[in-house]
Amino acid sequence: MERREKVNACKELAKRSGQWTSFDPERHAEVMLDDMENGLRIFLDALPEEVRDDYEDRYIEKYKEWLSAQSRCFSQAITGAGGWKPATFRRHEKTLQAERNAYNRLLEWCQKVIKRCNRQERLTGWAEVERLEAILEQLTEAQEKMKAANKIVRSKRLAEVEKLDELVALGYTEEIATKLLSARGWWGAGFAPFELSNNNARIKDTEAKIHRHRALAERGVGGDEVHEHPWGKVVVAFSEERYRFIFDGKPEQDIIATLKSNGFKWSPKNSAWQRQITSNAKYAVHRVIEILNAKYNEA
Repeated sequence: MERREKVNACKELAKRSGQWTSFDPERHAEVMLDDMENGLRIFLDALPEEVRDDYEDRYIEKYKEWLSAQSRCFSQAITGAGGWKPATFRRHEKTLQAERNAYNRLLEWCQKVIKRCNRQERLTGWAEVERLEAILEQLTEAQEKMKAANKIVRSKRLAEVEKLDELVALGYTEEIATKLLSARGWWGAGFAPFELSNNNARIKDTEAKIHRHRALAERGVGGDEVHEHPWGKVVVAFSEERYRFIFDGKPEQDIIATLKSNGFKWSPKNSAWQRQITSNAKYAVHRVIEILNAKYNEA
């Protein structure tokens, strides 16, 4: 089955996802299916070609879970607020939270799969900063392009044919431009607010990653930090973005269990227990050091 056929097979669920939140569930379904296909394309493009078929159906299933969560949401604009009891408001908040959780699970799953499948190609230091800056440039360009498209679509001084020409000149195909000019949901024509906000969230996330990787790369210029302890040493390898515990010999089983429970994995290449440098990892390092120091002092 072709990708678009798989996406279209979700149309009824997509329609139900907007039954209590959209004045036009049919249009809502079209928007969600377009978003599914676009998100799926971006996700698969980030994976090695040989594994894409394995994850196509799984992405669609995760997206359907989000649509199912949406189908349980309702809006006062659609249902009316008259007669809403406190219990109804509480249910309303719960369904909205469940919908947000489902969407976050989809994003987190995508990020984990991309990271896992590209583990062999993982970059660090300035190379990773350069890669992320290229992604940021694409996301920023897409954001500005969507905003410009919405400005054209909602212009009152342009005729429909002029709007179509402007959108094509902006870089959209005639097919996409025609879709943008038709009412797609409660917001009318153009890109939906959630499409802009989702892309903006990706921009902020990428900017945060660039800031973190650049800081590590700059600190790595001066070399790694090495902290000596009676039981071994802790190395902060900035260039490879790793915290490392190095022991003179094989640590005891309870220490190995402590390292594993705090997210450290054995690296035969570096003869060390290591974990990627993150804010959470920093606290894990301190916890393990406290346990090791306490054990050494007892001995």
